[in-house]
Parts: sequence; structure tokens; C-alpha cells
Amino acid sequence: MKGLFLPILISAVALTTVSCSKEDVPGDPEGTAMLNMYNEQNGKTILDDSDIYINNAGNFISPSSCQIFMLDKRSGLGDVQVSTLKNPAPEVAVTEGYGYVAVRGATARMFTSQCTALPLDPSLGVNYLKFYVADDIEDDERGDLGAVVKFVIENPRTYWLPEWGSTPYKLDYSSKNLGEKIAVTLPSDNFEAEFDGEGELACEKQGRKLVFTLLEWPSYGSGTTYYTLRLRVGESYTEIRVALDY
Repeated sequence: MKGLFLPILISAVALTTVSCSKEDVPGDPEGTAMLNMYNEQNGKTILDDSDIYINNAGNFISPSSCQIFMLDKRSGLGDVQVSTLKNPAPEVAVTEGYGYVAVRGATARMFTSQCTALPLDPSLGVNYLKFYVADDIEDDERGDLGAVVKFVIENPRTYWLPEWGSTPYKLDYSSKNLGEKIAVTLPSDNFEAEFDGEGELACEKQGRKLVFTLLEWPSYGSGTTYYTLRLRVGESYTEIRVALDY
């Protein structure tokens, strides 16, 4: 799935009518656009090429495709830092001064920790939408009309994660016995691991290390077999292979 959130910068800027001082726009990232999002009753403006709009209850809502994460109060769009994504919802309150992230639900994966992450698979070209409520749009007679929203399209960071589909870790059990362990040291301890050892190979995170234990000999004869390992850091994850020589 490619081009998940292609920014419509020209139309977004054209719709903008609110002027802001430099204090209102601290450190906006490159590619930032501003959009007057009118609520469902007053035009139902859609945020970029997502399906997100503001309903009559004053909430951002995605009827079908997006998971929305409400972060907390920030000083501007540049202050909306994406790290751990938890507690996604299809509908969240529109609150001035707060930051948000939206991801396509079909591309995201929820890990055991309940953290959501995006794949670094280059064939998918996954990105996400980061946005910030800069101001409310109000009218003396009609009341709340919507919100002024700044947004930008960003890619999940690679951090130190190995390349998607690669085989960076090789375990030599040719001279070892069942129950013996092999440890692999990673660059940092700020990761989460999900491992499919098919009941033959176990994996446990211990600080910066992944500790593997051979439970059963592979049933494929002799040589090399491969197991799937997913590593998550922040909003990103990679899927790689672990090679077992026996």
C-alpha cells in the first residue's frame, strides 16, 4: 500500500484564513500545512486524504480507515513528538493546543505491550499523519464551527532497526545441545521483540540482549532453518529472520 497520506498542500493553504504570530507556530516541520476544518454541520472538511473529520459532538472521527492517537498538550506542531503510540481510538475530542497522530489501521500492528507500530517494509511506503489544533473556529451566532488544524506527513523512523527482510542474527547450534542458550546484544534496550520459534526455539529479552534457547531440534533434517523476529522501537517495527545452524 503506497502513498497512504499524500499531502494536499495547495488546497490546504488555500483554505486557510487565520493569521498566526511566530509565537503560535513554534518550530513547524518542513511540509506543514494549515487547514480550516469545519465540522459536520458546517461543511464537513476532511483532513488531507484521510477520512478524518470533526463531527457535531466536537470530536475528530475516522469512520473506517484510521486509528487516531490523542497525545497531550503541546506548544505547536513541531512539539508533537511521536514515540510510543498507545490507546488508539476512532473518535477523540478536538482540543485546542493538543497534538494527534493518525495511522491507517490496515498497516499498523499492535504488539503485546499494546503499543501500535508501523512497518518499515520499503515496498509498502507507509507514513502517518501528525496534526495539531492551533485554534477553534467560532461564530457569535452559530457557535463552534470547527478548528484550525496544522498537519504534516511523516515517515516512521528507522532508529537502529535492521533492514526489513534481512537475516542479521545467526545462531550456531552445530556443537550445542538442547537447552543451551545463545545471546545476541542489540544497540539499545529500548525495544520490544515478538518471536515465532515454532515451539523449537525460544527468545527472551534481557536488557539489551535477546537470549535464545533451543527447545527442540528442527524437524527439517540438518543444515539451516529460519524463524521470524519482529523488533519494535517507538512507532516503527521491522520483520527479520533469525538463522539457526544445526
